[in-house]
Amino acid sequence: MSNMVFDKGGVYISNLANNAEQLGIGQYRFPFNFELAGKDFTIKAEDGEYDISFICGRELEFRGKKYPYECQKLEKTTYFILFSSIAGVVDLGQGYITLIDGDKYISGPVCPCAEGKNAPACAGDDMVGTYVSWILGCGRFMTQEFSAPGKCVVSWSPREGDRDELDCRATKIKGPIYLVDIRGPVRTGVCAPFFTDRVIMLQDYDHMMTVGCVMGKGFDPISVAGYAEFLN
Repeated sequence: MSNMVFDKGGVYISNLANNAEQLGIGQYRFPFNFELAGKDFTIKAEDGEYDISFICGRELEFRGKKYPYECQKLEKTTYFILFSSIAGVVDLGQGYITLIDGDKYISGPVCPCAEGKNAPACAGDDMVGTYVSWILGCGRFMTQEFSAPGKCVVSWSPREGDRDELDCRATKIKGPIYLVDIRGPVRTGVCAPFFTDRVIMLQDYDHMMTVGCVMGKGFDPISVAGYAEFLN
């Protein structure tokens, strides 16, 4: 839909550029990816084995139950998936899958050659000192300052001056790619839905890109993507 701009001559003209109000923080979301379709995996986690089958590009089966799913590709072998209220990372390059199901993390190799090698691990203090703004849409962004292990100071536009320190769990997937899980409420009048209480992002600090989702009470999880701006 075009905006109508009133020019100096007193005539309304069409302007294709717009702020995409109807898309909100999902404005920059990548097109969904279907490369996992037809693939079956068994996650060998510490507490047992979990079967996940990507039946097609839009439906998967996890532990015997079928769900619609969304998939965004961050880089050539790394995917962020979202189904029901479960989010996670499929890393075909390293041969690992990590899922976040509520308070539970399910992580393990999915092929024999990966066992005991290159496993996702707690990021520790890797991210401490990182201060970044993730641009998710036109005028819509989230700032994150990793102040200490397990803590992230967060704000949302247009109230970026109002900052809150929230609990955070960061997992190093590989190289400069981290899975960041931030839990806590948002303030009123920001670009995120009012009942948001969790943000899960797969962040690539080489390409300065992210994919992920925003969750909360009363709305379905929202898939997001964006690019980064480092802040001082």
